[in-house]
Amino acid sequence: MKKLLQSRNIPDFFARCADLASWEEYKEELKELFLTEEYGHLPKKLTPSIKAEEQGVNFAGKARWESVFFTFENNGKAHTVRAELILPKNKTKIPVFLYISFSGDVPNKYLPMEEILDNGFGVMTFDYQNVTSDDGDYSNGLYGLFSDNGQRCEFGKISLWSYMASICMDYLESRDEVDSDCVAVAGHSRLGKTAILTSILDNRFALTCSNESGCCGAAISRGKTDKNETIEDITRVFPWWFSEKYLKYVSNEDALPFDQHLLLAMVAPRPLMIGGAIEDVWADNEGQLLACKLASYAWSLYDKVGFVDSGSDTSIDGNVCFHIREGSHFMSRYDWNVYMKKFKQILGDKYEI
Repeated sequence: MKKLLQSRNIPDFFARCADLASWEEYKEELKELFLTEEYGHLPKKLTPSIKAEEQGVNFAGKARWESVFFTFENNGKAHTVRAELILPKNKTKIPVFLYISFSGDVPNKYLPMEEILDNGFGVMTFDYQNVTSDDGDYSNGLYGLFSDNGQRCEFGKISLWSYMASICMDYLESRDEVDSDCVAVAGHSRLGKTAILTSILDNRFALTCSNESGCCGAAISRGKTDKNETIEDITRVFPWWFSEKYLKYVSNEDALPFDQHLLLAMVAPRPLMIGGAIEDVWADNEGQLLACKLASYAWSLYDKVGFVDSGSDTSIDGNVCFHIREGSHFMSRYDWNVYMKKFKQILGDKYEI
């Protein structure tokens, strides 16, 4: 552990956690720190009105498709977010991936819907920009319901995308044919960051799949090379993702009161999966793998196996999993097959096609 920390000049943040009780106390402090310093606190939870529309049987007759419309009202304004729920036909107690998507299309380039159905899983998904736009406009979507005349709120947009994921989880709990104890949250890139944040704020998710989330997601912030994305890079291009307070750590990572492995650690004791791609150097594969290894200490406090060092860059045997594939920044069928394989392991005797 000491050598791993020294490799990137990372303080031993776990030094105060000699047992589970001290970790649970620290975890609550960390949650507040990450929200205050990096992502921003989520706004008050609104109860939406919900309308579901049956789209019929789809995907070669394998699935039932339903569009779900969540209408939120606040401060005299309203906004509707559309989500899609696709479940295998004639099944009950269905395990589901809640997939935070770059598109409202089903399937889409990152979502191989038929293959997921063929493995016995359902999907609930929504287009993240239907929640609020991915830019510096704070007047539209759900953000506009909380914003005063289009002014920025304390929370960044990653927090709001996470907010919507938890609303979807509320809905899944209301569906008898869904096994709400077996829901995984998944996302790619910026939405992989969102998936991790969602999981630490909402412990109803049985599995967390963060695909190539990189900087300010699964990758260590300290000790980057000039080929890796840094806090300076990401906040220059996407400042609206984060709390404004995060800007004080630009070129000042050593001042951070945490590093990203602690974000991963807060998922414990539930299983966590991190995916990378060989050509995706910008996302810092070494930093993501290092974060998995360092975060594993939290699982040990629950008497759970964290990361299992297989001697390679890929390991999905423990509760902290990391895989790396050939190719570039993408959420591929290979990645989905890895996530589904692990989900089946977690389900055990409950899994059936």
